[in-house]
Amino acid sequence: MKFIFKLFTYLFVFILALLVFFPKQSVYNLIEQELAKNKVIISGEKRDEKLFALDIKDSDIYYEGINVANVNKTSFESYLVYTKLEIKDIRLLDSFKSMVPSPISNIKVEYSILDIKNAKIKANGLFGKLNGNIDILNRVITLELEASSKMKSSYSKILRQMRLKEGKYLYEYRY
Repeated sequence: MKFIFKLFTYLFVFILALLVFFPKQSVYNLIEQELAKNKVIISGEKRDEKLFALDIKDSDIYYEGINVANVNKTSFESYLVYTKLEIKDIRLLDSFKSMVPSPISNIKVEYSILDIKNAKIKANGLFGKLNGNIDILNRVITLELEASSKMKSSYSKILRQMRLKEGKYLYEYRY
């Protein structure tokens, strides 16, 4: 009986140490490298590593050398079976406001190994509310938008690229 108790105690301590000492900075650097391959650069950020999270504040997003957005706060949390990325207060620069309404209040991406095939997306902002799903195995992103009145009046060109079904706009993208 003592052996089993010791075994579970050691296993618990090992898992806890794995979560606490998970190389969050290295994972972030790897993500930055992958984004750089697609001409997306994140710079000027301030990193703050916490026990189970990595917070990134005041970052500028560049695409092909052009500053497209400023992000107030990004938080990356990872546990053994659950990972969450939350991006708050995204402000697009004036030249990109014609494509997507700014500001975007919140974007949240959640992934759990209990649903190994899918990652969930939730976002809200001036455009309305967005829910989505990333099918990792089939490489399909599906989005469902509840458009705000501002989105319907000022961004109808974007909405025409989506299907309207039961008052919600649907968009599917294969990558």
